Amino acid sequence: MIRTDSILKALDIDADRYPVLSVVGGGGKTSLIFRMMEELTAAGKKVIITTTTHMAYDPERPFAEDGDMISIKQNLEECGYTIAASLDREKRKIGALSEEKLKEIKVLADVMLIEADGAKRYPLKVPAGWEPVIWEQTDLVIAVAGIDAVGRPIREVCHRPENVADFLGKETEKKLTEEDIVRIVLSTEALRKCVDGREYRVLLNKADIPGKFQAAESIADRLEEQGIHAVWGSLREKEYHTCGKLETERKRTAQIPSKRVKLALIMLAAGNSRRFGSNKLMYEVEGNTMYLRTLRQLQKAAAKMQNSRIVVVTQEKYAEIIDAAKEIGAEVLINPQPERGISSSMQIGLEIAKDADACLFTVSDQPWLTAETIIALHDAFQSENKGMACTVWGEKTGNPCIFSEKYYKELMAISEDKGGKQIIKKHPEDVAYLKISDERELQDVDVPL
Repeated sequence: MIRTDSILKALDIDADRYPVLSVVGGGGKTSLIFRMMEELTAAGKKVIITTTTHMAYDPERPFAEDGDMISIKQNLEECGYTIAASLDREKRKIGALSEEKLKEIKVLADVMLIEADGAKRYPLKVPAGWEPVIWEQTDLVIAVAGIDAVGRPIREVCHRPENVADFLGKETEKKLTEEDIVRIVLSTEALRKCVDGREYRVLLNKADIPGKFQAAESIADRLEEQGIHAVWGSLREKEYHTCGKLETERKRTAQIPSKRVKLALIMLAAGNSRRFGSNKLMYEVEGNTMYLRTLRQLQKAAAKMQNSRIVVVTQEKYAEIIDAAKEIGAEVLINPQPERGISSSMQIGLEIAKDADACLFTVSDQPWLTAETIIALHDAFQSENKGMACTVWGEKTGNPCIFSEKYYKELMAISEDKGGKQIIKKHPEDVAYLKISDERELQDVDVPL
């Protein structure tokens, strides 16, 4: 165990590497942001504090209303930091700036600290569908959880307790356990939501409360075993602890090449579109052809995921798809018998990508699928250590789906116009399910809109 009075050191934050940090989770986010600001400015960094949701307004602190550039520059020069946000004077709350304004002011400082979630000071939460609001230029996400929640009823210590109860499968009267905290911190449906491919850290706050230190240490130890850097301690007392396991392991393996996890992103684009009446992959949706919308989202996702490759399975007559795929560096495979159905395209893609540790399959007629969902699905697959992963809305599962190499043999045995859902249904205990926030992402376009 390592003890320090520096929150930046405890969280292993290099401001040069991570210039934009977003903070999510339970109560203590604002305190964490100001602790980090104090250490950053002491080190000579210029810091902008803002929010993508809301924060309390403190008139005693330097403030640049609506991100006024002149005020920001003046405050940074005089104080080393500033808060930049919109202002509701009646409610004494500050609010989000536009994305364009965030980009404009980002260049004025060395570091930007963003409060990206709300919890009304409760120690713990599971986000609603629209939360958290993580700016796309965020480099690192820090989740805060109050360790004082352990051993107390959900209804007493959680923001929107019904969300937490639903996630855990408990009644709101039930008490929270250490295992519950671990699940909430690890899940891409809870505090890890929208983290996507970014770096992720965890602060377990209020460990100075009598009887909570050991619980915090135990939780942090389990998180470290899952590859998550966790810190426990007290923002009030400025005392922080880490297990040190990840740091020790990084030093031990510094000279040892790590195993490269390979992921193949396979786009199925060989259909004949019989129900559509024409080649629906060339059909325009909101200004772009359907196949191109999917291809670009795969390209965007692959850019954020290490050791991934894109494979496109199509027909020889779809010259436009072939050219577009090659232009982004994707491998192109031709299905000579597309009338055999989707299973034939899956197997052609799998045959060329069978050296990959896992394959993600996506269709080309879900025009509202986003790169963020693709990345989140991959994160869920990795973090939950399952053999498969798929998206879900309510009771409906859908594409994309991920299959580890242990299911390649079963995929190769599928026949006719059937996909991998039958394998998912056969092994439900080995599936990581990613709940999506927008039902449209699973919508197939089978007839012209």
